[in-house]
Amino acid sequence: MSEQILEVFNVLNFLNHGYDLDDILAQGNFGTFSSAQECISYLVEEGYLEGEVPVSKDSEEITAEEISKKYTVAQLKEILKENGLKVSGKKAELVERVLPVLNNDAEPSGLDVFVEKEESYDLELTDKAQEFLKENEWIDLYMFALVAFRFEDYRTYYEGSSEDSVTTALNFCDEVISRALVANQFIVFIDALSAKAHVYAYDGDYDSFMDYDLQRFILGLNPIVLDPQTYASYEIINRANVENLKNVLEKLEMGSLKKRFDKIWVKSHIKNTTVPKKTSYKTLLKAIEGADLEELNFDLRVKYFDKKFGV
Repeated sequence: MSEQILEVFNVLNFLNHGYDLDDILAQGNFGTFSSAQECISYLVEEGYLEGEVPVSKDSEEITAEEISKKYTVAQLKEILKENGLKVSGKKAELVERVLPVLNNDAEPSGLDVFVEKEESYDLELTDKAQEFLKENEWIDLYMFALVAFRFEDYRTYYEGSSEDSVTTALNFCDEVISRALVANQFIVFIDALSAKAHVYAYDGDYDSFMDYDLQRFILGLNPIVLDPQTYASYEIINRANVENLKNVLEKLEMGSLKKRFDKIWVKSHIKNTTVPKKTSYKTLLKAIEGADLEELNFDLRVKYFDKKFGV
């Protein structure tokens, strides 16, 4: 169960928030489960879901009797015709002829009209599932803010903390930031800044979210250190970072962006500037106003970064 707790939580949590199970399963990502059917079977067997589970046609061959009941003679002939097979004979003969076609997953153009490929689930969360979600509600915060870090690492940290989930997540980010600075792991450092911003957003503190995501933008343009290998794939302006800033600025009244930028620039303690402060702010405005980020990144790389960090 330990290696499956994350995907189990995700499926149950989405269901609990009103998503349809069919939509969740359509995403096609079941973690340690090999298929949607295996995932659902596990949740039902463990008592997390109750209701009707359809029989999977992927593992069970359709029988001649089922075909005879499901299809008319005309429909059977159309399937056979689509597959280049003989269409004459009695219905029993047509059924026998079409049997291997359907069971071998052949898909003539008209087949989807007659065969229902999708399975529909009518399942509900049990009391056990609700208890599971309550006991593991900290995973929701992990999924929202901390997915850049290994789940097992954060799980161990959380289980050893006596603080509430938000404070624990913030402390975790601070520890990652401290270790990354000591080890000169700049990418880990800015990932942790972004994670900390999202923890604040999860808690509804959008002022702090704005400050930390803005700091991530500023330091993205003014990295503390970059080795040649890291620089080769380095994204100076991060698209997700810009979208986060843009969304908050559009939806909330955040006051003067210039004053906030100046405050965070000072807080960032930039000792070795790569992109000057004035240019960094102008770049921020261009980015959130919808400029082409690839072009902005290219221009910054050529003008400021290649000479300093390039090979």
